[in-house]
Amino acid sequence: MTQASGGRERRLPFAYSTLNPAIRREPVWLEASDTAGSFGILYRPERHEPRTAVYLMHPRADFTRHYVVPGLTGRGYAVFGHNSRYLNNDTDMLHERLLLDVAAGIRFLKEQGFEHIVLLGNSGGGSLLAFYQSQAERAPVDRLTRTPGGERVDLAGEAMYPGDLFIAVAAHPGQGRFMLNVLDPAVTDENDPLSNDPDWDMYNPASGYRPWPEPSSYETAWVAAYRHRQRERNRRLDMIAREYLAERAYFRGQARSKDFGSLPDDMRAFVARRSHLARYMVVYRTLANPAYLDPTIEPSRRPLGSIFSPGDPIIGNYGPGGLARTITPRAWLSTWSGLSSQADFPENIQHVHSPTLLVYADADCDIFPSEQEDLLHKSGAQDKQLINLPWADHYLNPAGEEGQRLQDPRERLIDIIVPWIAQRIGEP
Repeated sequence: MTQASGGRERRLPFAYSTLNPAIRREPVWLEASDTAGSFGILYRPERHEPRTAVYLMHPRADFTRHYVVPGLTGRGYAVFGHNSRYLNNDTDMLHERLLLDVAAGIRFLKEQGFEHIVLLGNSGGGSLLAFYQSQAERAPVDRLTRTPGGERVDLAGEAMYPGDLFIAVAAHPGQGRFMLNVLDPAVTDENDPLSNDPDWDMYNPASGYRPWPEPSSYETAWVAAYRHRQRERNRRLDMIAREYLAERAYFRGQARSKDFGSLPDDMRAFVARRSHLARYMVVYRTLANPAYLDPTIEPSRRPLGSIFSPGDPIIGNYGPGGLARTITPRAWLSTWSGLSSQADFPENIQHVHSPTLLVYADADCDIFPSEQEDLLHKSGAQDKQLINLPWADHYLNPAGEEGQRLQDPRERLIDIIVPWIAQRIGEP
């Protein structure tokens, strides 16, 4: 599909809207082993029954209308865009439970008769599917049994079919690792969003900050110390989360004790209410990565800024919304803590042995070259590859004037992954 542009033809973006109407769409409702429901759409090519299905899931985003669907179905592959139980709401997200949703989706595809499953993790889906694959490839007895908050999760008893191939596209190193890079270490009081230590404020001109859109310049030693203080804030938030969980666990234990019934009425009420209390954490100022404003940190073709904030990231750091803004303690530990989450891509990819392809969009504002090199280095696969997709942003839209002159990044992606898949498991 093309359009005229200055006397020449320009290919339109390879988006979901270009999907061939003849592609078959099958709505699918699934129930995980813990009875939680999820929804997806299975796309089948026109008049062709493929042997291979490509599986997609993101922890909270809608992947039933993903941009790879037109290209992959057009090349003969089935695609299952599967939404998790936490669609559009990660307030109480436990990544360990997400694995039950993925397992239900893969079992469904196996029941449909697909011989090969390709796991395609995009953005946050990369760390999620690596987490799943790292557990699915283990013997059941070696799988996780607890969440970081201490709740039981029965992965040993779960039917977890591993994918045959693993692909990660524009994938960050995990929501916790991502959060670790964007936590504002200048916060001194978690109950006061304006509390501030100016020495560690990346938005302080004395630190090297310059008003948008001028690039900032931070000293290397300062950035190293800044990263250390981000970890310290993460530890502080972990401590708060664990204290909340311990408080509830203590009073639940008291409410179940043999002496509870003999307590005075007011004391029973005191214990009972605290045994039921589910606290929430409010995490302020979570868009403070110096790399957003200093292009000499992690050099790439990216523009200044972040996908999470228009213009100057200071708006997103102090403004409404924000990553992990309101979260339960157990969800903080499982999903957003860079020190506690088990959905850690660099850790889990070491246990992924299936052929692995990493595709990095080099104009991505929020994902950086060293992270991708680290994933490649740590990958447990013998057959592994990292491919750079130049002049593409996080969503694989063209970036900059050079990007406008190249073939659409989404089409380039399909031209990369389809031959890679075919070389390993044959035609669809």
